[in-house]
Amino acid sequence: MRCPPINLGSMVVIQKKRSMRHYSNSNHIKKVNIRKKIINKRKLFHKENINNGDSIAINLMKYIESQGLPIKNYKIALYWPIGSEINTKPSIASLSQFTNNILISSTENNQIKFRKWKPNIIIESNNLGVLLKTKEFVKPDIVICPLIAFDKFCNRLGRGGGYYDKKLCNMKKVIKIGFAYSIQEVKKVPMDNNDIKMNAIITEKYIYNY
Repeated sequence: MRCPPINLGSMVVIQKKRSMRHYSNSNHIKKVNIRKKIINKRKLFHKENINNGDSIAINLMKYIESQGLPIKNYKIALYWPIGSEINTKPSIASLSQFTNNILISSTENNQIKFRKWKPNIIIESNNLGVLLKTKEFVKPDIVICPLIAFDKFCNRLGRGGGYYDKKLCNMKKVIKIGFAYSIQEVKKVPMDNNDIKMNAIITEKYIYNY
């Protein structure tokens, strides 16, 4: 399925804010070392492969089709890309052909809220992510998360703040998908009790199912 190069029209207003990241004690050193290594790899890979967001959007639609998901009736939450995170705009463009229920993860008061996205809205950016001021939806059907590293078992390592883990821990029925470059795969992600496993990890090359 082709991803149309449409202009999504959302403006980003940058705010300078300091963030406090809270790390668990368990596996702390392993996680820190993985983050340092993979973040540098991702930055370099992103510069030379910025258009891989298109390939990931195609694989996302393949995954949705293979699972028989009725996305016309689904509320689908994505993140708005920051830095070297996977570009979600091609995925938003593809999904918008089938549903108007697209949400963006908005970081507010050290927590994530899922807010309605539509073209030409203003998106404010800070060190924790982005902020929207549109209608909030409490229970999306699919949540697409950014990540630092993953393994073949769909374990996810994030930035360390635990925002997605806290939000998703009580959403058992939500389909959880991680977006990553293939170079972000590691042999094993150290997992703590509060870490949330993804249902799928989608890269520019492969789709990993759990």
